This record gives sequence, C-alpha cells and structure tokens, in this order.
Amino acid sequence: MNTIAKLPSGKVLDTSRFVALIPLTNTDNGSYDLILEGYSTPINIEASDAHALEQLLQSNQTGVQARDTIVYDQEQLKRNQRPLELLAKRIELHRNMPKEEAQQRRELFEEFKKIIDAERPSGQKLYSKQ
Repeated sequence: MNTIAKLPSGKVLDTSRFVALIPLTNTDNGSYDLILEGYSTPINIEASDAHALEQLLQSNQTGVQARDTIVYDQEQLKRNQRPLELLAKRIELHRNMPKEEAQQRRELFEEFKKIIDAERPSGQKLYSKQ
C-alpha cells in the first residue's frame, strides 16, 4: 500500500503516520487539524485537503479489508482441508454402518445422557427435562 499522498494544496503526507483529523470549530474557513504520530503539534490543513485525505484513507481501508479477507479465507481453506477429509470419511463410515452397530451406539449414547444428567443438580440437566 502506498503511504505517501499528495494533497490538493500540494502538501505531501505519509499516511502511515495518520492518527486523527479534527475539524476546527473556532474558525470560519473550515480548516482541520491533522494529528500525525511522532509530531508534537497538529498540522493545520484546508478543508479540500481534509476531504481528499478522508477519501484516500477510506479507499485504502476498503482495499486492505478486502485483501485481508481474501488472504484469510484462502489460508483458512488450506487449514481446513485435512479436517474436511476426515469429516467426509467419518460421514461415509456412518452411512455404511450396520444397523446393529448403529443401534448399539444409540443405546450407549442414551446411557451416557443418563449418567451425565444424574451428576447434575435439578434444573441444570443437559438431556432430560427435570
């Protein structure tokens, strides 16, 4: 990302140092105070410069968000490949499971739910309505 910007007044600015843009209410000319990181005093800029800077910062932010989202999505897809493969295998295993084994698993799960709820106080049961 380009961090150097030339404003309509001809001023050149390093936008990576940008902290804040504050409209001055005590003047009639619509000027702004530009606060930059590392500067002890604000820089007074014209309204046209302030509006150009605002548009530049918004367009940079939109571009960064879009690029970051794409990169994050691609990285996340790469990280998810192995778990997705394992999940697909597990789904296939359950589809091909014999009915007797499926019934045994259901019974084991029902027993598990009873044990868990037996250990929890009344009103805090996870599986039963008591």
